[in-house]
Order: sequence, then C-alpha cells, then structure tokens
Amino acid sequence: MIVNGTANVYKLRHVEGDEWLLPVDSNDYDLLNFDGKLRGSSWKPILMQRLKTDDGRLRRPCDFPCGAGGGLAMTEAAKAKIGSCIQKYGEFLPLSWDGERFWVFQVTHFVDALDENGSDVLRSSDEPNVVLMIHKHVFRPERLTPDWMFKLPQSRGRGPIYVTDPFVNLINASGLTGLQFKRVWPHS
Repeated sequence: MIVNGTANVYKLRHVEGDEWLLPVDSNDYDLLNFDGKLRGSSWKPILMQRLKTDDGRLRRPCDFPCGAGGGLAMTEAAKAKIGSCIQKYGEFLPLSWDGERFWVFQVTHFVDALDENGSDVLRSSDEPNVVLMIHKHVFRPERLTPDWMFKLPQSRGRGPIYVTDPFVNLINASGLTGLQFKRVWPHS
C-alpha cells in the first residue's frame, strides 16, 4: 500500500520453530552468500539437510524454510504458486534434499532508495561505502518503485531482501507458510 506517496517496505522473517535447510557439505555455505550477480549458468544443485531439534525431531515443515543465506528458500509447491510473479526480480536456483526439490531465489534486482544520511547504518570498516547493517531505515519515497522485492546496492547484494505490499499480499493470499514480514518503512 502506498500512503501519502510512500510505499510500505518490509524485511522478510522466518516463522520461529519452522524448518531449516542447511547444506550437507559445510563448504557449500559460501555458495549461499549471494551478491546479486546471476549464477544460473554455473549453478549446480546443493544437497541440503533438514535441521533437527535438540531432541532429534524435525522442525515444523513449511513452504519457506530458513537457512538459505542471502536467498529465499522455498518448496517446489511455493515456486509453482508464486514463481511467475517474482521471476523478474531474480533467479531460481535448485537445492535438493532426499529426493525432494527445493529452490533458493536469489534477488538480483536493486533499488537505490535508501537515505543513508537519515538512516542509522553500520558500515564496513574496510569498505566505508558498504552498509553491513541498518538499525533504522529511511527511504527516499521518490526512489521507491512499484517493485515487489529488491535489495539495496549499499549492501553489495549481501543484505536482506526487502518486499512491498504486493508481495506480502501474494503470500498472505496464497496460504503458503514460513514467512512473516517486519515493516521497516515508514515508521509507525
């Protein structure tokens, strides 16, 4: 929803207690640290495992499991339901687990809308132009587009995925599970 010309912007959150997918081979963790550059032509499916609770049980299954680094992991069913709506914002890369196919969606769409001076940001000491974390978001409303999802160029693709109301409404209407949304702009 756009209020007074300002789009609502959210960060994705995973539902507490829902399942996690983690790489079987610890060397594959780095492959899930996305930087916004297309990888589809060289990508090989990563073998994943479901994280268990301390007592050895599997966590609650969901459509959007946590644990895919800087991407959005999802089941085959979730991809079938929302894939055509979000494909223009990135690429789907395959993951596998015990014969099941999962996907990680890497957002490659960037919107330069962050008001860095108005925001409370933590910068890299090695690269001061790189924003590592944002404690308080302030966006330039005139730069926010009608896009459903994006990343900020200041994070070099490694920061969170941001979404707007059309994406939130799509997920809420779809019946898909595993995601929550924290509004970061405008502030309440």
